[in-house]
Amino acid sequence: AQGQVKDIRVGVNISHTYIQDLTVTLGTPAGTRVILHNRTGGSADDIRQDYTPATHPPLDRLLNEVITGDWTLIVTDQAGLDVGKLNQWTLDIQV
Repeated sequence: AQGQVKDIRVGVNISHTYIQDLTVTLGTPAGTRVILHNRTGGSADDIRQDYTPATHPPLDRLLNEVITGDWTLIVTDQAGLDVGKLNQWTLDIQV
C-alpha cells in the first residue's frame, strides 16, 4: 500500500497481571515512535484498548507520514515477577 496517514487506530490486547510494569510503543516505517502506554494503571490486569488521535493525542504526530514499510509494536515489561502475553494487536490506517 502507498499513501500518507490521514487517520490511524491501534488496537492492543495484552494479558498481564500488573499493567503498570508495561510500556507499549508504536514504531513507524519512518522511525517515529509513539508511546501508547507508559507504566500507568497500577495493579490493574490486562490492556484491551483502541488508541486513536482523538483518544491519544500523541498519535497526531503520525498524520501525513508515509505508510509504506514495516510498522512495529514494541512491548516491554519494566519489572520482574509478573508475566504477560501480547495476544493481538491491530493497525487500521486511513489514507
